[in-house]
Amino acid sequence: MSGHIAKIERVDAPQRGNNLWVDLLLDKRTGVFFAQVGGKRVEAKSKDEAVALVKAALASVTQVQWRSVILLRVRDRRRENRDDGGMENNRPVFSASCDFTYLRRERAVNPLKPKETIERDHQEDFELRVKEARKREAYFEHTPAAKKKRADEVEARMRQERDALANVGPLWNYFEHTSEYELPYTPEAWAGIRRIAQAIHDTQDKLDAFARTATPERLLALVSPLLLAVSEKS
Repeated sequence: MSGHIAKIERVDAPQRGNNLWVDLLLDKRTGVFFAQVGGKRVEAKSKDEAVALVKAALASVTQVQWRSVILLRVRDRRRENRDDGGMENNRPVFSASCDFTYLRRERAVNPLKPKETIERDHQEDFELRVKEARKREAYFEHTPAAKKKRADEVEARMRQERDALANVGPLWNYFEHTSEYELPYTPEAWAGIRRIAQAIHDTQDKLDAFARTATPERLLALVSPLLLAVSEKS
């Protein structure tokens, strides 16, 4: 930044809880306060006027090209012993687990910072939130007409906030040693992901049931076929 340009403060878009903001700057040579909003310069002679103009300009930034994605996160297991469950009373504990993290989001280029990405609820998850909010708000009214009116009002507000980018945010800074893979979203692909997750849940249920009824004989029955296969190869 040039020596005659000073950073004054951060100006947030008026929508609550978003990640859209710019720096308000001061040109010391001219005494003009200004900011760049969507590639356009917004300026004024007074700070208060400049802030008001910048906020108005930020409020108009709503045209964003969203893409629906599936995200898969995988831990870097090369850094760890897969059977290492840590220590308990200074003695080793062993574990075996299957880690499968998946989510769906809508992502877009930040309209104010082209090098950054913002995200929001996937449309399907947003519709579920709307449905839950309608049911929750309608509960407080006593007549069908009043219930519908209150539910319609909360739904309209939620949709207006979504269109105004009220709840967008930066990408989640997930844990260290984790890789994220982004795939285009389709209902079929999401259904496939859910089937994988269900298979893992079913396997865990079977392992829990086995642990409750485990005996040396049952464990030996699991090992014996492996021993037989080894002896046949030798």
